Amino acid sequence: MQRFGSLRTLSLLHGIAFLALVALTGIVGSAALMLRHEASEESLRLNQLMNTVQETRGDLYRQMKEVFDHQFLGDPDARDQYAEFGDKIGNSFLALETLAIDDIEREAVDKLRTAYETVRADTDGIMASQEPLTSVPEAFEIFDERLEGDRLSGYEAVFSATEELLAVTQTTINARVETLTWISMIILFLPIVLAAALLLFARSFLKRAFVDPVSALIRATEEYRAGRLNHRVSETGAAELVTLERSINQMAVDLKDSREALVRSEKQAALGALVPVIAHNIRNPLASIRATAQVTNDGALSEDAREGLLAIVSTVDRLETWLASLLAYLNPTSPSKVVTQFTAIAEGALSLLDHKLREKAILVHREGWSRQTPIHVDRHLMEQAIYGLLANAVDASPPEGQISLRFTASDDEIELTIIDEGPGLGFSPDPRGLTPGPTTKTRGSGLGIPFAFRICEMHAGRVTFGQAEGGGACVTIVLPMKKKEVRSAA
Repeated sequence: MQRFGSLRTLSLLHGIAFLALVALTGIVGSAALMLRHEASEESLRLNQLMNTVQETRGDLYRQMKEVFDHQFLGDPDARDQYAEFGDKIGNSFLALETLAIDDIEREAVDKLRTAYETVRADTDGIMASQEPLTSVPEAFEIFDERLEGDRLSGYEAVFSATEELLAVTQTTINARVETLTWISMIILFLPIVLAAALLLFARSFLKRAFVDPVSALIRATEEYRAGRLNHRVSETGAAELVTLERSINQMAVDLKDSREALVRSEKQAALGALVPVIAHNIRNPLASIRATAQVTNDGALSEDAREGLLAIVSTVDRLETWLASLLAYLNPTSPSKVVTQFTAIAEGALSLLDHKLREKAILVHREGWSRQTPIHVDRHLMEQAIYGLLANAVDASPPEGQISLRFTASDDEIELTIIDEGPGLGFSPDPRGLTPGPTTKTRGSGLGIPFAFRICEMHAGRVTFGQAEGGGACVTIVLPMKKKEVRSAA
């Protein structure tokens, strides 16, 4: 039996899940965009660093040109141009120091600056000379061997190493940017997948928690409308629906009980109206038959004839007893309660069975009989109910058997238990049943048990049936002790 929380809780959880999904999308998307932005910023920084390094190299060679113009062409503006390029290169190195963020980059910039300063020391000496070089071997020595072959080649080596370092770093950053781009796309796509999963889960969940239970309730109402009140609704779904299903199941039980009670009441009313008419029509000829048999029974008749007349009288008496029991069962009179001892009522019922008890040599064992407990009941009706139960016990007991009567009392109720040594009950008595119980007795009406049920119910009591430990039937009459009624009646 699968159950869920209340609809309010389910709605709250669904809203929380939706908000969590939105928040997750925002957080993950912002994180991915932030990482990609940082990678892009890093890429731009490396590009600017590389461009500045290349620009510094270009300015260095422009300085070399001004040195050449000064020495070979005697350009009067060469010194000024040389100085301007020197300042520009100095600013570029300051920019490089600012752009470098780790020790490797700072070391590369320092090496590049050192190589430049080595070249600059030689070119500053050349530019300080007032006279241009006129000797070709001397010019070759300065420009070809000393500057290009030694100083500039050293600078180019450092420049190549720096450029390679920056290129590797740039490649790494580009790969990182590409990776982050893909990750961002995947991360941004993930909430869509989660939203679809949430939608499918919500659809399945609502089907199990709401749609299916409501469909079951609709089917149940159709079953009940068709009169099939044994149908039950499975108590599944949301808490509110489980409560509704439980209520509908209980309603079906109550409706079934009410319908059965109504049927019993209708049968009771029909029998209550029919039986007195039948009994009246039967009693009149029975009274005539009995009177005729009594009048005819003369001592002058033969023994066989007199036995036949006595059998007619006995049979009429049995029919009259059966009719009286049937009428008392169907139309019981209102109890006329008096205060009396319950054990005295039981003794009165036993006295009516004294002949049967002696005939079968049955011993009656009494327990708790010495306790005097007054009770407010209708003595005659209760005696008739106990008589019927005792008569059943006597008829069921074997010859020379024993019947045990156990009486107990408490502050709230009294109990009388009747235990016989017979075969036990062959059926389960129904306290609400209208049909008399089965009987195997030639003189029985089958109304003893239903009549006891009715009388005890009129006294707010109950009768229970069971099996005794050693075999036989065990019948218990339970009646409430109402001390106020006893005191007021006394």
